[in-house]
Amino acid sequence: ARGLAGGFAQELGAQIGRFTVVLLVAVALTAVTAVISAAFDIVKYAGAAYLIWIGWRYLTQRHTLAIAPGVSAPSRGRQVLQGFIVVWTNPKALIFLGAFLPQFVSAEHGTFGQVVVLGLLFMLVAGASDSMYAILGGRARGLLSVARVRLLSSVSGMILMAGGIWLALVK
Repeated sequence: ARGLAGGFAQELGAQIGRFTVVLLVAVALTAVTAVISAAFDIVKYAGAAYLIWIGWRYLTQRHTLAIAPGVSAPSRGRQVLQGFIVVWTNPKALIFLGAFLPQFVSAEHGTFGQVVVLGLLFMLVAGASDSMYAILGGRARGLLSVARVRLLSSVSGMILMAGGIWLALVK
């Protein structure tokens, strides 16, 4: 809704937020691994359930690109802060990383380093894809009708729900 520069500013804040979440997950998983490995399954199933719930919300809620008339654009610094806050006020990032990353961590090796490396790879992919969304969204905003936004939300919801089901079933 705020164009290319606004999208990049929010992505910068989101990346800062993601990095802090990765560090938290790495510390937490290191502690959890030391206590009980069954906690990985609990986190995994909670994460799967949350992905399915988020997907359901995408399918059932209305989404729009409209900005209320008379609302001025926030400063770039504020947009970076908003990106950071979005990551930390939405438990999806913590639950997703906490549920997804353990699938690829070997308990026999140092958990912290593995989680940080996997988290940095996630940040690279998320940053690249989110930046592409900012570029495409900034350029295609005028082409997105309400029906197209609903279609995009529905497809996103189905993908999230499928990911949650897959996560719950994978050994």
